[in-house]
Amino acid sequence: MSEHRAIFKSATILSVFTVISRITGFVRDVLLANIFGTGAAAQAFFVAFKIPNMFRDVMGEGAGNAAFVPVFCEELAKRPRQDFNRLVNTLMMFLLLVSCCIVVLGIIFSPVVVRLMAPGFFADRLKFDLTVALNRLVFPYLILITLSAYLASVANALKSFAVPASSSTVFNIVLILALVLIGGHLFHAPPSGVAYLVSIAVLIAGAAQVAIQFPSLWKKGINFKPEGFDKDFFKGGPVRKIGRLIFPRIIGTSIYQMNVFVDTIFASLSFFVGDGAIAAIYYANRIIQFPFSVFGVSLSNAALPTMSASFANKDMEQFKATLSFSLKTVFICIIPLTAGILVFVAPLVRAIFERGHFDAHSSFITIQAVFFYAWGLLGYVGVRFFSHAFYALQDTTTPVKTSGAALCSNIVLNSLFVFVFKMGISGLALASSISALMNFGLLHHFMNRRIGFKFDETFNRVIVKSMIASLFTVAFLSLVFHRVFAARPSLVDMFLVLLCGGIVYAILLWFLKVEEVKKLLVWFKKR
Repeated sequence: MSEHRAIFKSATILSVFTVISRITGFVRDVLLANIFGTGAAAQAFFVAFKIPNMFRDVMGEGAGNAAFVPVFCEELAKRPRQDFNRLVNTLMMFLLLVSCCIVVLGIIFSPVVVRLMAPGFFADRLKFDLTVALNRLVFPYLILITLSAYLASVANALKSFAVPASSSTVFNIVLILALVLIGGHLFHAPPSGVAYLVSIAVLIAGAAQVAIQFPSLWKKGINFKPEGFDKDFFKGGPVRKIGRLIFPRIIGTSIYQMNVFVDTIFASLSFFVGDGAIAAIYYANRIIQFPFSVFGVSLSNAALPTMSASFANKDMEQFKATLSFSLKTVFICIIPLTAGILVFVAPLVRAIFERGHFDAHSSFITIQAVFFYAWGLLGYVGVRFFSHAFYALQDTTTPVKTSGAALCSNIVLNSLFVFVFKMGISGLALASSISALMNFGLLHHFMNRRIGFKFDETFNRVIVKSMIASLFTVAFLSLVFHRVFAARPSLVDMFLVLLCGGIVYAILLWFLKVEEVKKLLVWFKKR
């Protein structure tokens, strides 16, 4: 129970900051939609920005989740803090060197990368040239986000979650201020000129995201000194272990990024999927990523150190209990949100984005993408949790295998839905959802074979109760929505509907005697 309280505490901290981050992120994306819509400049900017982001998970966030946190936790338990500081400095210098090399290569070969990433752009020379120029300008963001993600891994290993979780909020706030200035004073400027200014603002916001994390780590005793780099450290056990864990994860993450790569290729083929698909997919993902990040990312990051410690102590029963508890808790949150998105997708998209250059056509294609992405939300969250569980077991090979299978599935389904069934942007989103659900099923199968973990009767009972409560909640909200908001609802109206739904859903779960809700409420009372 104490472990569950620790996870609740960490997850609550992460969730609060993630909610703030997602709210500020929504404001950022609303401003982007207002300035860009889904036009050519928007498509060029999102492709240009997506390319360094593809490397981000490989260089920073994915590597930290897969290798740094488990090994850092182990080193903190076994070695003096001075040795831990040397390890942190050594790896940071190495990551900076590698990321700088990638940035230089990315800038040089940007035309080749853009042509591979968005082959449909080559038919429009102006769009292609703008994308190349923006990509060269924004590529150094990779260095900043790599360093930010690495510092977050160090902080998480020290059981410090608040500052790393708030760093993305700092990024959003800085970018929001820049977008307000750009939109306010240069709204009538050429879209390409606005895209250049937004790219520069991304770099400034990335620098702020890094800077905010150093003071808290200094207070934790981490001394970032150039002389801390020790090449002999690469001969030691921790770095070798990180290398052994990280390379399969790089392959696995690269496979995941290949999914992004494939989706972008298909989305750039406007003849088949319609114009503006790349921008619409970006906006749709912002909506889907909100519940995924608030509940999936925060709770999985909070559970990773606990699962890693259980594995290090050879307490597999505690490991399975933590995984089961975390999955039940996050599914209880995600199931009603999925139902809500499916029912209220049209008014939700219009309330969030439809203003400025984001017109009715932009809303229409974004609504299609959100609807079909929502079907895979449980799969996205489930893959996140099982992948983290395998990382805690210091097994990064299994997620690589399942990711490879999901990639093949995504390519086949994209081709089928786009070229055969002519589903357009809906087909791209549906292919991603089906592939994610398949990946989730495969990971559960391999976890069962590895440690005997499976969804038992208790787990299934909780999920059934959650589904029943979700159906009643959505039916109630739909009735209220159509009676109260006959006209077009505002963003505030949609928030009130969501808040009302959350209260109704929690009450229903309480009466259905879902223990996880009671545990959460007891924990809040003791706080």
